Amino acid sequence: MYEQNRKPNSSEKLNDLKALEQRLSTAKAKHHKSDEEHTTDGSTLGMAWRLSTELVVAVLVGAGLGFGLDKLFNTQPWILVVGLGFGFATGIRSVMRTAARMDAASAHIPIGEDIEEEDDENEDD
Repeated sequence: MYEQNRKPNSSEKLNDLKALEQRLSTAKAKHHKSDEEHTTDGSTLGMAWRLSTELVVAVLVGAGLGFGLDKLFNTQPWILVVGLGFGFATGIRSVMRTAARMDAASAHIPIGEDIEEEDDENEDD
């Protein structure tokens, strides 16, 4: 009964405080890891949504221009077919460019700057 009523001394308080700090740092590390995983999943979904939207918009713009020119020149459906082809090609090109930029950004490579190459001539000497 005496043990329950006695007050802890300063060294016991210090040990308890260190144990609490260690548990808190462990919990923070676990929480930080789960935040990084969640952010990565959301950004991947956002990238996929952006790429698919760019492709669909390019095809729709090509089809719209082709349809409008078909009505204007009364050449249905030939310009529409050509417009769909150009829209699809433009969409694929846009998606490839955007994917390359996103890949470079995730690899922390500055976009628009050349990457230095090693000189093979110096290795022979």
